[in-house]
Amino acid sequence: AEWSRVGGAAMSVFVTRRIPAEGLRVLSQASGCRVQLWDSEEPVPRAELLAGVAGKRGLLCLLTDRIDREVLDAAGPSLKVISTLSVGFDHLALDEIKKRGIRVGYTPDVLTDATAELSVALLLATCRRLPEAVEQVKNGGWTTWKPLWMCGYGLSESTVGIIGLGRIGK
Repeated sequence: AEWSRVGGAAMSVFVTRRIPAEGLRVLSQASGCRVQLWDSEEPVPRAELLAGVAGKRGLLCLLTDRIDREVLDAAGPSLKVISTLSVGFDHLALDEIKKRGIRVGYTPDVLTDATAELSVALLLATCRRLPEAVEQVKNGGWTTWKPLWMCGYGLSESTVGIIGLGRIGK
């Protein structure tokens, strides 16, 4: 992967993965940030992360990037904010980050709707035996119409419960 630069002002931000163009545009326009991007779908190698964060004021990372004391030391005292494109933040050394007075942002609701929708899709696919039926069709198992073939169970007039009423269950 190659490094890409977007924008050209004083505040510099290191982005550890290719993100949507709209995100880069917003970031580069925010106070005229200069964005240094690890332009790849693959995780940034550790050595590149350490080099890329050096001297930056901001870091936009993903949950696959372990942001620990070594990364914070490589960034130096100029690092003021870390934002993670994730619901969780277990990959961030929060105690060390707090000690250094670095602000942290995350995206707590970014996957809520998608996870709820996927849960409903999986429920329907399972009840109606969809994965099994697709395999049968692919492999020539559907030879003629059969009234009970691959019917599965309907959800009509069923009671479906959701365990837990956190963000996803609501």
